[in-house]
Amino acid sequence: MAPGQVVFDDEIVSATSLNRQPGRILDLALEKPVTIMRNEQAFALLRRELASSLFATSSRALTMVDFIQAVYLQMAGRGLADDQPYEWVAAFDHEDLQQMAGEVLAVFRRGRRGEGTWDEFDALLHEWEESAWAARSSILQESFRATDEEVPLTVPPASASGPE
Repeated sequence: MAPGQVVFDDEIVSATSLNRQPGRILDLALEKPVTIMRNEQAFALLRRELASSLFATSSRALTMVDFIQAVYLQMAGRGLADDQPYEWVAAFDHEDLQQMAGEVLAVFRRGRRGEGTWDEFDALLHEWEESAWAARSSILQESFRATDEEVPLTVPPASASGPE
């Protein structure tokens, strides 16, 4: 990080100022985060929407790190333990892993920028996981190995008790 670069662009006020001018401090918090200092402790005051957004982004970032680590380990041939949350990535080959990681990363970036929703990120991960479980399904594997036994459709016989 470059010297002088702002990490947390906030307004710093004392707890006394908050007690004396709560309206002014809340107005400041509408524009940007406010740090309230009390006995050398710092407290953050910010809009609920911003706090919610920060929490959602942080939560998805942790998910993304765990997911990318699982993909990396699988691609490196290290394998994954059955108790790891993304062990299902082992169902995919190298090419699918690359495609999956690219798609998930793109949706994560859109969510982080506010260009997409975190529901899209969650849904995409869920879809890939469902695909992994389908790929591991013995029933699905049997159907892929089965030979085509097409049977031509026939016209059903007219029913004597049907509508006239």
